[in-house]
Amino acid sequence: MVTTTSTSGKSAPNPSLTVNGTGRAVWHKSAPPAVRRAFSSENYTDGWIAWKKHLARRKTPLDPARLIPGAKDALRWGLSGEVGASGYPQWLIQADRSLQANRTADPALEKKVLVWLGESAGAAAGTRDALDALACGRAMARLAGILSPEIWWALLDHLLGAVADAKAIELQANFLQPDPLAHQLLAGELALTLAYLLPEIASCRKLKSSARRVLSAGIVDLLDGQGLPHGEQLGLLRPLLACWTRCRALGERIKGGCFTVPAAEQYEWLLRQSLRLARHDGSQVFSDGSPGEFDGDLLRAALRFSQDDDDRQIAELVLPGGKKSPKKRVHRQALPEAATHSPWAGVTMLRTDWSRSAERLTVVYAGKAMRVELSCGKDVLWSGPWELDLRVDGRPVEPVSDWEEVCWVSDEDVDYLELEIALSGDLRVQRQMLLAHEDRFLFLADAVLADRSVTLEYRTCLPLRKRVSWRQSEESREGLLVAGKRRASVLPLALPEWKADRRTGELLRTDAGLELRQLFEGRGLYAPLFLDLDRRRHTRPLTWRQLTVAESLQVQSDDVAVGYRVAIDEEQWLIYRSLRERANRTLLGHNLSTEMLVARFDRTGEVEPLVEVE
Repeated sequence: MVTTTSTSGKSAPNPSLTVNGTGRAVWHKSAPPAVRRAFSSENYTDGWIAWKKHLARRKTPLDPARLIPGAKDALRWGLSGEVGASGYPQWLIQADRSLQANRTADPALEKKVLVWLGESAGAAAGTRDALDALACGRAMARLAGILSPEIWWALLDHLLGAVADAKAIELQANFLQPDPLAHQLLAGELALTLAYLLPEIASCRKLKSSARRVLSAGIVDLLDGQGLPHGEQLGLLRPLLACWTRCRALGERIKGGCFTVPAAEQYEWLLRQSLRLARHDGSQVFSDGSPGEFDGDLLRAALRFSQDDDDRQIAELVLPGGKKSPKKRVHRQALPEAATHSPWAGVTMLRTDWSRSAERLTVVYAGKAMRVELSCGKDVLWSGPWELDLRVDGRPVEPVSDWEEVCWVSDEDVDYLELEIALSGDLRVQRQMLLAHEDRFLFLADAVLADRSVTLEYRTCLPLRKRVSWRQSEESREGLLVAGKRRASVLPLALPEWKADRRTGELLRTDAGLELRQLFEGRGLYAPLFLDLDRRRHTRPLTWRQLTVAESLQVQSDDVAVGYRVAIDEEQWLIYRSLRERANRTLLGHNLSTEMLVARFDRTGEVEPLVEVE
């Protein structure tokens, strides 16, 4: 039963909100005396009329939709890509139209409300259900003017039940699972909304402290300490920011706010990461298409609550409609580092600077799979899984561990990330990613390491976007990635430069993306790609050569160590990688005892290391 009926035939409030069928426990002392007197004497009709008048006349609390100036459809903020868009319940849209037309209770509308309540009862609430419930919660004060008391109390009872169910899941699982966003929307934001909008109702007022606890614990538990969620939940970054930003607006109107001090600090870090992970068009990395319609409003609203001037300067640089690229001394010295790295989250962004057009490689490696996205200027060249297909002596091998960090370096010259994964058959793959800031190139490589001599069939694929074309050179193996403009020259360094040399291996465009294939017999294989991102060099002559590596005057095979020289016009770089134990070896007249070296040649021919891994 949703309601009870007194002996006088008058509707009573939901018994779950009362004590012994009376209205005494429903109301907090802040409720109007006329309301409390009427309900206490079981005169529910007069009590409901007094309650409706009170809601219609009170000036505070404000409608949640009015708390953030200029914000439109705040419940749809960030809902794109992995989360998906959500609409309001149709009956709620109809109710708002009735209110605008100054209509009274509509029996047809109330039937729709009851149908919605019946469909929602007993089902596990997902994100869409949570957003629908939240939309209802935000409308409860004005809905009193269009719904009968029986339906209104039934709706409130349903919302309180949704909050209680979400809190119970948290207590059972001891972590914000299985749906952390739905949990924050219900046990956190909906609870806070009811406490803010209906403080005269005792059961709603009591939700304030639990909502503050749930929201604060959620921010701390779901983020890495620097504002990043776990890589598997990266798609929830903006929806969570939206939830917590709406709560922040409510918290300014509630004594004690909505976050603890540590949670408030993490909220600002989350904003910083949201700006960092924004593409040139304002959309988030790895999202499916154009920016979400309301993401600009979301980020501007979040900036209102930031206490850090750096965030405002960064927003001017990275969001559409902001400033053009600043002078390098400003955005590299005065502002925080543009790159970020979180082993806990399994998320790394290699980024040259804070400008919107900056080259940036985003890597998500939480688990056995890896996702990558490369942006250059306005264009996203690839976005999605970075595939690795490896066969040993004709048999496929599979991952037996997660990707783990080996090395991370970020300085004024480069951002460099190296990861490792173990494969069946006692194999390891070490994946290297280097973004050179001033030199403007991206170096990607897989080092396949075996403990015995085997036949290695290697294939990797970068998931090119549909609008990115591949222009293969007619005579040589390099090619251009083009997205309206020339964006990257790609050099497969382990393959011979000229197609006339038919040694095994190829670089080609397929339906899956840009594929590199190599075949080698030995105890290891190195598969490097050099991508020149400087458009000014794309029409200039280029070449590359594999260099001879020697140890104790003996030439070493390619499964011991390899070296390459890349030349584009007058600029040249040196690359070296050891595939066995480190030793004193020579390369182009240089003695090396390191595991890996990427360096440039200066004007005098001297080698200047960009990164050296010992």
